[in-house]
Amino acid sequence: MSFYRGTASHPWHDLSPGVDAPDVVHAVIEIPRGSKVKYELDKDTGLCYVDRILYSSVVYPHNYGFIPKTLCEDADPLDVLVLMQAGGRLESVVPMCFLRAKPIGVMQMLDQGEQDDKLPLAGRMVAGGGAE
Repeated sequence: MSFYRGTASHPWHDLSPGVDAPDVVHAVIEIPRGSKVKYELDKDTGLCYVDRILYSSVVYPHNYGFIPKTLCEDADPLDVLVLMQAGGRLESVVPMCFLRAKPIGVMQMLDQGEQDDKLPLAGRMVAGGGAE
């Protein structure tokens, strides 16, 4: 019996921003819509870890993640907020999956005095499965 041990892909380093970027980009989801858990990508391993749990009534209103192979002023990938609907309902997806989505604007923000922009994206589920 033999076992094949492949090389795991790193969601930030190994996945492209998207073949149709900047019109349509790949978004790696770290935190699903409705979650009280703040997941974060560990840049060394490519694994997802629990950064903290929100102890108030606040939840993430949409799927939250990043665009791979990007780097912003805060030394993190470009943050994205992915708005998704299927059948008129807002949808959440699992952490560390990726999907294709269309940028629809920019939210210019400061985090502790540093520029920390967020890019809202429109993701939509297509007939037959998958996201477009």
